[in-house]
Amino acid sequence: MAMRDGLHLVDSLGFNRVEAESDSLSVIKCCQGQDQWWDAAAAVFDECIDMATSIGKVIFSHCFREANLVAHELAKFSFCNKVEDNWTNEPPEFLVSQLVNDVLII
Repeated sequence: MAMRDGLHLVDSLGFNRVEAESDSLSVIKCCQGQDQWWDAAAAVFDECIDMATSIGKVIFSHCFREANLVAHELAKFSFCNKVEDNWTNEPPEFLVSQLVNDVLII
């Protein structure tokens, strides 16, 4: 559902070239059409594929959770707090340290 909601957001913002990442390999494979789905998630994956077609160019990429901590924190916060929000100017305070760590070169 996170992939679907992310695709919906970029579609509503008018983007036509997107790279969508997930730490779930099964989500990526389903969105790429490599795997078939026959469970309750089928409708969600079908929406993802339809939105990707509508957007134009969407590249689905797998990344490990360690490389995707900012997205993981956002998903966890939204799920635990039942929050749907867009931050377009400044990031929420709980995310700043993760963003700083994400861009640090070690």
